[in-house]
Amino acid sequence: MTAASTLKVSIGRSLLVQLCVIELFSIVFFKRVGADVLAGIIAPLWGMVVPLMAMADWSRLPSAPGWLLMGCVAVVLFAGGSLAWLRFGSRVSAHAAFALYSFWSMLLLLGLK
Repeated sequence: MTAASTLKVSIGRSLLVQLCVIELFSIVFFKRVGADVLAGIIAPLWGMVVPLMAMADWSRLPSAPGWLLMGCVAVVLFAGGSLAWLRFGSRVSAHAAFALYSFWSMLLLLGLK
């Protein structure tokens, strides 16, 4: 039992390092394209907000179903990374899913710019 929790803590630490590296990359990238630093900070976490925005603008925007679909892809990637980390203890799968989620979220934020 202890070995499994130690593995999850170790994976959690490496995922935190990955998040910090992606945050730095995101800030530099968004500054290079002319956006604000705040956009670079929130970009890797933006994917969780997109489905809520799409549902709120459902009747006003004709593109809301597309944004909802793209937001659901981000939620599925986040849930897959969480499941790989917390349930299966798979370091490679968790890192891959969270990296894809972060970059997908950055692309979603660029789509709004």
